[in-house]
Amino acid sequence: MPKHVHDTPFIIEPEDDFLEKFPQLRQLSRHLAIRYAHRELVTDEHLTTLGSTLWNALDIDHRFEQAQGKCGTAILPIVIKSSSAAVQSLPWETLHHPQYGFLGKEAGFTLSRQFGDPANPPPLEKGPLRILLFTSLPDDLDPETARLNVEEEQAQMQEALLHWIGEGVVDLKMPDDGRFSTLKSLLKSYKPHLLFLSGHGHFKNGKLTETASYGEFLFETEKGKSALVRDDEIAQAFIGSNLQAVILSACESSKASSDALTDGLSQKLSLRGIPHVIGMRESISDKAGIQFAHALSAAFAQGERMDIALQEARLAIEKPFKNEDTSRRDSALNPAAELSFGQWSLPMLISALPERPLIDWNFENKIKKERISSKSLESISLPPRFIGRRSEMRQYKSQLFDGKLKNLLIIGAGGQGKTSLAGKLALDFQKSQYRVFAWSARMENTWGQFEFQMELALGELGQQYDRVRTRFPNEEARITYFLDLLSQRFGGKLLFFLDNLESLQDPNSLALNDEKLALWLNALQANAQIILLATSRWALPNWQGERLSERLSLKHTNYGDFLQMAQELAIRDELPKSFLARKRLRKVYKALGGNGRGLDLFAAAIKLLGEEIAENKFLNALTDAQNEIKTDMAIATIYEHLPPAEQALLRRLPLYQHPVPTEGVQKLGEGPEAKKALKRLLAVSLVEVYEESRWQVLQYQISPLVAEWLLEKGLIDTAANWRNLVADYQLFLYKEERPILTQAIILHAALERAGRQEEADRLALDRIVGALNRAGLYQNILQRWLPMIAKSNDKKTRAEAIGQIGKQYHHIGDYATALDYLKKSLAIQKEIGDKAGEGATLNNISQIYDAQGDYATALDYLKKSL
Repeated sequence: MPKHVHDTPFIIEPEDDFLEKFPQLRQLSRHLAIRYAHRELVTDEHLTTLGSTLWNALDIDHRFEQAQGKCGTAILPIVIKSSSAAVQSLPWETLHHPQYGFLGKEAGFTLSRQFGDPANPPPLEKGPLRILLFTSLPDDLDPETARLNVEEEQAQMQEALLHWIGEGVVDLKMPDDGRFSTLKSLLKSYKPHLLFLSGHGHFKNGKLTETASYGEFLFETEKGKSALVRDDEIAQAFIGSNLQAVILSACESSKASSDALTDGLSQKLSLRGIPHVIGMRESISDKAGIQFAHALSAAFAQGERMDIALQEARLAIEKPFKNEDTSRRDSALNPAAELSFGQWSLPMLISALPERPLIDWNFENKIKKERISSKSLESISLPPRFIGRRSEMRQYKSQLFDGKLKNLLIIGAGGQGKTSLAGKLALDFQKSQYRVFAWSARMENTWGQFEFQMELALGELGQQYDRVRTRFPNEEARITYFLDLLSQRFGGKLLFFLDNLESLQDPNSLALNDEKLALWLNALQANAQIILLATSRWALPNWQGERLSERLSLKHTNYGDFLQMAQELAIRDELPKSFLARKRLRKVYKALGGNGRGLDLFAAAIKLLGEEIAENKFLNALTDAQNEIKTDMAIATIYEHLPPAEQALLRRLPLYQHPVPTEGVQKLGEGPEAKKALKRLLAVSLVEVYEESRWQVLQYQISPLVAEWLLEKGLIDTAANWRNLVADYQLFLYKEERPILTQAIILHAALERAGRQEEADRLALDRIVGALNRAGLYQNILQRWLPMIAKSNDKKTRAEAIGQIGKQYHHIGDYATALDYLKKSLAIQKEIGDKAGEGATLNNISQIYDAQGDYATALDYLKKSL
């Protein structure tokens, strides 16, 4: 039952010159914004100072007491109404009453904002309430500071709405696709009443660049990269929609300048006529945002009005952090997280009609949905929570749901998450009322038992099947008829999930050993009404079809997802929190090759050792996990069954330490057989394939744990001719296709491994050091690049490197050391008669004396240089 709210809101309407009269408010607001921007602790004391100053400046005590006295037990809505951008730029959510405290979170009040008179809102529709949780998580975000926990947000949202979804009151859609084009498509096809837009937002203050200010949101591209879309374009996408509310769970989504109400994403959407818009004034932590969305959606589902729901959500942000230790940042579970005191005040509601509902709740609910159950997936071992694989979900999930793809085979090495990904897709279809049949080749449940379960699912159609099952000319015809009946029984909403098929494949031909299962697999692929998901460590040679069948080769997980997996283990007390420290976890990630199952094995090995673990025990546990996952991947068995040409190519591939295009791999093969050998290595998951969007090419690299296994066995072919070939190919890429710093660094390493040190040194001095210098990476240059070059046998190179060391010390202000190195460089240049180098060094020495104010000496050296 919705809460009782007073009919007449209390309107606070500051004058346009409010800030001119009380200039201290501008300074207090700026100081608060800086604390949020610098991720400093914001306490209620900070907010009280500002909120009390705001209240005292308004001078409305008597009028407020009168309004409060007329409310009785009803809640009093408070509205900040102003068309002044300067007034609206103040943090009104902190408004603090001397008796009642913060009006923005006290149970007896609500607090919202109004920019002007109500626009003509879209008409109210009958229920159910359609909610769209749209999350964006590009692949190129910083994994430690910007990777949002979208999995937790989706789980919390579904948990909050589960009862109402089951009752048919709410319909929830949560796409795993953050493209702007997808959002626009869903606004037209799904027609949500309520949109949660979750991700990263930014506000660009035009005052700093003398341009117009604007807000923007970070969407995903087709390839998973970041795509900033400006507020104007986002607002344009909502024209013609029936959206009643937009919740921007994104940093700075309600931030604006103080000179125009049209600045900022929230403001743009409100002025477009969306009745309710909630955004964040400053950066909000991931944890706080998740709690906010959970509480807000639960209140909406119960029919609460917008301002009531927001008041409850502000309280929900604060509660999880009340008992946390304020003496340190909460970096144990999330290196980017901080204590969230003060974040309750960041959500800001812009609404001219806060009492307006999201839908017409007076509707007859004819649809009661069954509670979501994973009973049909009991035979498959799935993790407690699916994490990551955003790119794969974005690429394949929509194709499967749209009918553009019917059959998907997921292959990859053991522990890479094939079953988890396929299971996630299967569960998503199950939530969309698909009947899912799941079977694993590793489980005790035989195919005969599985077929019997399918027959039981036929219901009344089972009698029809029993009458004809013995009359078919062959087994293939019987299976085809049976699947047609099963599809008819479930209205064409049918999905099969076959897991771990490598258990039934021949290691040489990769074909299925089980003839009956092979017939079933062919029939399932041929049935246009059935979606088929299959997983195997190896490719299936007869995976049919071109348009409706596809094979996904799963590479190792990225570090952001790996970090999220580790955090999940720490939350469940299965991994000591000390291992979430960057240095240790990075070492674990590299050693395990990003393998998720390897992380589970490592956590199990180390769990009993406690929080403080000696380095030798840590390394022993890591080695044990490595060995277990290599055994699990069956690398030795696969290697033994490879033909000689494929073994030879595999032994040379570790020489490439970064992914390379097909032609680079083929150079390490033996003639025309190289392409065939690469295809085979991909089929048995020893090589990973990457799509390089910048260069629009597929690239290949040996799996990290496979390379480690080859190294342990002494199998890597390090012959000089192959090392030189790799270096030459990287040189070709640098000169002809990729003349960028990243490729120069890759080439430098390849030249060093080939023993071509002089070439590597010249490359570093000519192409790398200068670029790093311009980026201000002086310490990196001093520690990583110049020490070895300064020992070069080539005196000209050595002198230049020593001179560069002097320049770096000059940049960091150590003039004495800089001068010492430059004079050493000068001596070598004079010895070998390098006049050009000598002149440059004399000029650099002149600059040091100039920086110290010794202009006479500086001029003397400058003259020598000329």
